[in-house]
Amino acid sequence: MKLLKKRNHRSEIPVWVYILAFLFPVIIFTAGFALKGVYPFGEASALVVDGVHQYTAFYKELASQLGKGLGWTYSSHAMGYNFYGLFCYYLCSPFSLLVLLLMKFMYVNEAVTAVILVKVGLCSVSMAWYSGKKYPGRSSMAVSLGCMYGLSNFMLGYYSNVMWFDCIMMLPVLTYFIEYFVHTGRWKRYCLVLGYCILTSYYMGFMLCVFAALYYLANLIIMVATKPDQRGAKIFYSLGTFAGASIAAAGLGGITLIPGIIAVSRTAAATEAGSELNGVYGDLWKQLGALMEDSLSFVKSGEQGDVNLYCGCAVLLFAGMYFFNKEIRIVEKIVLGLLIVLYFAGFHVTMLNLLFHGLHKPVGIPNRFAFVLVFLLLRVTSDAWGKISVQSRKWLFAGLAAAEIFCVAVGILGGKNREILFSAGAIALMFLPVWTECFICGKLPVNHFGHVEIRKICSCILMLLILAETGIHGIVSITDNGTASRDIYVESEQEVSELMDSVSADQVNYRAAIVNPLVRNEELLYQLNGISMYSSTNTEEMWDFVKTMGFENLENRYQYAGATEAMDMLLGIRYLICRNTRILNTSYQKMGESLSFDLYENPRALKAEYMVSDSAVDYAMAGTNPMEVQNRLFRGIAGKRLYNLKTVSSETTLTGMAAFNIRLKKDEHGYLYIPGTEPDTVTINGQEQKSDYWNNNFLDLGTYDTETMVHITANSGIHEAVLGTYQGADLDEIYEKLSLQQTDLAGGKGNITVQRGGILMISSFYDSDMRIYVDGKKAETLNLQGLTGVKLSAGAHKIVMKYHTPGLRLGAVLSILMVFVLGIIEYAGSRKRKNYGRRRFFTWI
Repeated sequence: MKLLKKRNHRSEIPVWVYILAFLFPVIIFTAGFALKGVYPFGEASALVVDGVHQYTAFYKELASQLGKGLGWTYSSHAMGYNFYGLFCYYLCSPFSLLVLLLMKFMYVNEAVTAVILVKVGLCSVSMAWYSGKKYPGRSSMAVSLGCMYGLSNFMLGYYSNVMWFDCIMMLPVLTYFIEYFVHTGRWKRYCLVLGYCILTSYYMGFMLCVFAALYYLANLIIMVATKPDQRGAKIFYSLGTFAGASIAAAGLGGITLIPGIIAVSRTAAATEAGSELNGVYGDLWKQLGALMEDSLSFVKSGEQGDVNLYCGCAVLLFAGMYFFNKEIRIVEKIVLGLLIVLYFAGFHVTMLNLLFHGLHKPVGIPNRFAFVLVFLLLRVTSDAWGKISVQSRKWLFAGLAAAEIFCVAVGILGGKNREILFSAGAIALMFLPVWTECFICGKLPVNHFGHVEIRKICSCILMLLILAETGIHGIVSITDNGTASRDIYVESEQEVSELMDSVSADQVNYRAAIVNPLVRNEELLYQLNGISMYSSTNTEEMWDFVKTMGFENLENRYQYAGATEAMDMLLGIRYLICRNTRILNTSYQKMGESLSFDLYENPRALKAEYMVSDSAVDYAMAGTNPMEVQNRLFRGIAGKRLYNLKTVSSETTLTGMAAFNIRLKKDEHGYLYIPGTEPDTVTINGQEQKSDYWNNNFLDLGTYDTETMVHITANSGIHEAVLGTYQGADLDEIYEKLSLQQTDLAGGKGNITVQRGGILMISSFYDSDMRIYVDGKKAETLNLQGLTGVKLSAGAHKIVMKYHTPGLRLGAVLSILMVFVLGIIEYAGSRKRKNYGRRRFFTWI
């Protein structure tokens, strides 16, 4: 018994391994943040790209939505959207609760950054745990592999995508339990871990499902090849059990999996899932060069072939040793080698790339599954390092030679001749303690005390070299990436809040928009009832509406830029907040100002719900420019067109440059639509308009007190544009007609007295899962070309709107049912084990 306890104690991973594995990446990240002036070391934000444009706003929205109680799954912000679908995609990690808790003590930017650091540390711990479980006596190796995982270029470049980290963190654990299942048949831990991954991020969870299937088959092949007694019925039983456990895992995550899939299936990007299957991405040698030490991480790239793959030069050294180690079975080398090649091919081959991304083409953040290959390389490293003591010195040098040849070949063919020295030198330096360990220990008796100590000393030296290399690389990579200005939007939020409070702004019945935002979801970040949204769950109906109306848009975003006074009126945009770096030529009244902002009020803003003509259902979004579409809309809802349209020609014939001189009459408002590719830069009467306004196809020329000549220049190859003008009195006439019958649907409930039957138009995006009840009876919800409507007869009516989150009930039932089934299986198994123990006891008596 004492001997058993002693062996168990030795097999345990020392606590210091986990502590060091957690702290070292966190310290490196913190040092990198400090050097580039991240708050509190400066005024910058560590969050970039999606971190600053999406996550900070989404966590503010989450805190706000949870305060609604049972109605939290639908948000009226950004013209109404399925918040639960967004939650499933971005926010359903348990660590979101930690973010919300930290937000009570610090700004959301710092709360998210703190949780990122925690997750980085836990990813490192997870990899250390995997290595330590397989090779308990190799503590230095466990720390090294953990830190290489936590400081890989994938983590250094993509850390702002905090939603991915749960799956990255659980990948080593999932892998261990797949191996455990193959060799023991015990599937429950694998099922629970995969279920957690799907539950927290079905998007990354899909990537892990693909990996789990491939890795299981790889381990099954290895086992069958080395254990002939496991063939036949046992293989089919194992396959069936694995399939059942995987399905059960999906069932456990059903409460987020099904609503999440439904939400994404409704997006514009979903229609591109099966397109562009042929061809390749990127340059093969450049992609191989991503393994080299001089390869710095990136946070965003427009090149689909770019990849964040570096995870330390030690993987190159040990990969060479792995394939030359005779103690590692040939079938294992072949199978794992093919798996590594397959995942690497996924960076290059378009069809595989799309498969590994869950049939969703990534935009701006390529090769999001690269963390799987990073893990596979570290998994090979763990086997090579763990079995290094049984490798002959001859094959050690063969592994070194293979690694050095790889570096030289990739460096030369990739055009990085000088950079070869970085990786080749690091590999040679790391080889010294490896060779020393094998050379000295090989001359000592196996059970000699010095044999163990020398091995530990050499491993410790190698660990220090690895930590030095990955740590320095990590700091350089972090500081090489850009930052966002944290103080600007912290101060802006306070200014905007004070401005809105100073005029007692009504954000229940009306909306507010930021004319020139710094971040895509700035309205949501400040919790304004705006119209802009940047999210991968935006529906195709949303995209169609904003695109045809002239708003700035891509498949996963729409912005206020491109709005007109007419759309401000129809969508109830009463408040315009404009950074005072831009002057608005508008008839709107200036209500207030602060250090950085001017606040304007739109006198014609309609409430969110108002009566329109029955002919609104006949209007179709057709036309070659947004003003044509808006004219058709006004004809349908108010019986009157607004814009006078004409084509104007450029006054210059210079290639790539267009210039227009537009004469506007007194009180005449003008808009210019430039078709084709959006110009990067335009000027209106000398005022430059660049990417911070985002829509340069649709230009607001303003309105003036006297007849004015407006001069416009654009770096565009298009030399014809469409001019639309109207007098303010024309828009006033439409406003007066539509404003006669308005209502307030605060919280989705309200009353209206209709003088003449028609359609109640609700200026929120149409969603087939929104139910509208009129006087207690369910009414038909109309799709008014992207907006919501319901027919009403003359008389007084009570309106109630209820949202039924698509897939939530089915997903919840599936998850609860699966928990119940697994509970029964576990209970039956415990009873069986208990009865088996009793039988053995009585047999012994």
